[in-house]
Amino acid sequence: MLRKLFLYSLLVPSSALFAQHKVSLTIENQEHQPLQGAVLYLNQVTYTSDALGRIFLEVKEEQKGNAMVYIEGYEPMQQTLDLFNGSAHTLRLRKEGTVLEDIQIAKVAEQEEVNRDIMRAVVVDTKSQVLRSASLSELMNRTTGVRVRESGGLGGEASVNLNGFQGQAIRYFKDGIPLNYLGNAYSLSNIPLDLLQKVEVYKGVIPVYLASDALGGAINLVSNSNQANTLRASVEYGSFNTVRTAVRGHYNLNDQFYVGGEFFSNYSDNNYKIDTPDPELAKETAKVRLFHNRYRQYYSNVYLGAKHLKIADLLQFDLSYYTLDKQIQHSPTTMLTPFGGIEDRQHSWVPTLRYKKKFAQEKLSVDQFLAYNVVKSRVNDTLQGRYTWLGEFSPRGFRGEGDHPTQAEIDMTFFTSRTLIGFQWSKTQQLWFNNTYTYTKRVGTDEYGKKIEDTQQPIIEVPSYYKKNVWALGLTSQWFTQQLETTFLLKNYNYTSEGLNTAYQVDWRTKDIHATSNTAWGWAMAAKYQVNEKMNVRFSIENARRLPGYSELFGDNLFIASNFDLKPEQSLNFNLGIEKQFGRLDASIHAFYRQTKDIIVLTAGSPPLSLFVNKERAEGYGFEGDFSFALTPATKLYSNFTWQSIRYGRFDNIADQWLKGNRVPNIPYFFANLGAEHTFKQLFTKQDALLLYAHVNFVREFYIQPIDKSMEPSGFLGLFGKSKGDVKNVVPDQTSLTAGLVYEWPAQGWSLGVEGRNLLNQDLYDYYKIQKAGRSFYLKINYKLN
Repeated sequence: MLRKLFLYSLLVPSSALFAQHKVSLTIENQEHQPLQGAVLYLNQVTYTSDALGRIFLEVKEEQKGNAMVYIEGYEPMQQTLDLFNGSAHTLRLRKEGTVLEDIQIAKVAEQEEVNRDIMRAVVVDTKSQVLRSASLSELMNRTTGVRVRESGGLGGEASVNLNGFQGQAIRYFKDGIPLNYLGNAYSLSNIPLDLLQKVEVYKGVIPVYLASDALGGAINLVSNSNQANTLRASVEYGSFNTVRTAVRGHYNLNDQFYVGGEFFSNYSDNNYKIDTPDPELAKETAKVRLFHNRYRQYYSNVYLGAKHLKIADLLQFDLSYYTLDKQIQHSPTTMLTPFGGIEDRQHSWVPTLRYKKKFAQEKLSVDQFLAYNVVKSRVNDTLQGRYTWLGEFSPRGFRGEGDHPTQAEIDMTFFTSRTLIGFQWSKTQQLWFNNTYTYTKRVGTDEYGKKIEDTQQPIIEVPSYYKKNVWALGLTSQWFTQQLETTFLLKNYNYTSEGLNTAYQVDWRTKDIHATSNTAWGWAMAAKYQVNEKMNVRFSIENARRLPGYSELFGDNLFIASNFDLKPEQSLNFNLGIEKQFGRLDASIHAFYRQTKDIIVLTAGSPPLSLFVNKERAEGYGFEGDFSFALTPATKLYSNFTWQSIRYGRFDNIADQWLKGNRVPNIPYFFANLGAEHTFKQLFTKQDALLLYAHVNFVREFYIQPIDKSMEPSGFLGLFGKSKGDVKNVVPDQTSLTAGLVYEWPAQGWSLGVEGRNLLNQDLYDYYKIQKAGRSFYLKINYKLN
């Protein structure tokens, strides 16, 4: 109530306007009933609706107006309107209610936004899930065509599979900016839902504002954009001593200046039980508990911003700080040998600046982002001995559990510049230019590290450099009264890199310092045809490039060797889909085809090291379906599935020719989801709500190493039967059941969420048959001040 009185006090009486263009507006509710007494604040002038909800006004010239509408009992509304002679607008306000009611409206709005976009995006509506005790990784795993693979519990390495592409073939962004500059502080495995509004998942062609060298798609984490004075907080506690907290606040100093901040923390012992990996020990002990797998992380951000200035529509300065430390229980590719002393720590201060401005009557727009920071990390492996899976320690005469002792202190320098320029010369034609430049440098010290033979300089002291520049030019057009929309893209990719190659030998000399560079072109075309309000068809084709990433080139100085001989990946991608509404049923079917060359994969090198190498060719095709059915206004059923065949193509290398026709390993070829949710309203008060939900996820068996095609299951599409290969090489079928509830007291601002995961206590795996946690439970408490 105080907020509404404050807003009303800002609405000063209007003065008479002398105008030539007459405009009419109608203010109504969601049931199309007129709202009398609604206050409209438009272009610094105040109006009030009559008994029929109408407002008549005049403007001097054709223009755009920023309209804000307020009325007691309804949520405030803000919308940009095209004002010209004879124009009429209807603004519909929704009643104030519980967050769970807002969730249903938000889901509809998000889906409508997806259907309007030319590029095919799947929106993961984190805003509507914020009250649940769910992780972002699990939420995305319920999304059509998306498979998030997370190793080692909370804070483990996360990789996304989109239509057969995975790893760095998928690029990650935060509000349209490449995410690398934030190190490991901001990722799918640790970011809480509380700080996000949504996650945009693009498959195939990505829009110009995400200009990058993505090969098969992109994921854009969109921050909460609520600009009202607000304070939200949550705390979650669960199995394996897991504690997660999140706080977000925003305060408007006046109409132009604002401040805010956010904080989140993650902690977990990650000490769940697994099947004993050691074959000898397994004869006596079936299960062992992880004992060196703790994850601890803190992230904070404060910002100061200004809007509606003469020199800038938006000018915002952010300063972030994060720190994390992670115990490492085993290597990335096998659980056979346990570690008890290896740790990885990092921290960084991250200043950023963002500037937005529109010129030439809002036809020309500029969006500039800058970030510079140094990530300081420390990797420690100096233990003189080994651990067993029972946690027993045995000393030995040399250091290093991983056989290569290290006490490395590494500085990773990041500089990111993203420039986005847009020009709209008509209502149906928009031209966009995006240039993204990133610079990365790694240098460090290591008392125990290996040295260059001819200079005795530790190899980590040899700087590694990486510079990448990607620019994209895109033309977006609307045709036939905007039923047909098209986008044409032209891209240029360029990178240079230099460092010591450690990939194929154990003794290095200064001659092994290697420099590499590459320049390439790419193009794309996407189209969407709106058949009617309930149906649209999409098509896209892209000739894409993906440059080697700095982590693939540099290695990690622990388990992965550097390899500066990597070449860019190339892929020709086709996508075709149809989306249609059948009453209360929403359905979509999409198909894709990929033809990829020089794919970059992680393989075993000189033990215990792995390295990234190029494999020559792969082809993939598949299809997916997504279905959502509103059984009643309070009950929703949903399901989706993905089937894909990603196989190696022709090889020039004789040693690899046997791989032709075999599935590319570590990529599931079928996975599906089935879920339901129901909301009970007004259980004990007029505003409370209870949400119940359940979700089942299934993943068909897949392989951690290539197996001959003749050894695969012979059932329809490989969906039935079992493989005839080595069972140690097969990740078996997996079924996971999750269920939970959310109860909300909106008048007090509180809500309570409870969730149980893997309720069937099944053996679940990710990556190279790395085992995940069994049955677990979590409790989350949310508080919203306003």
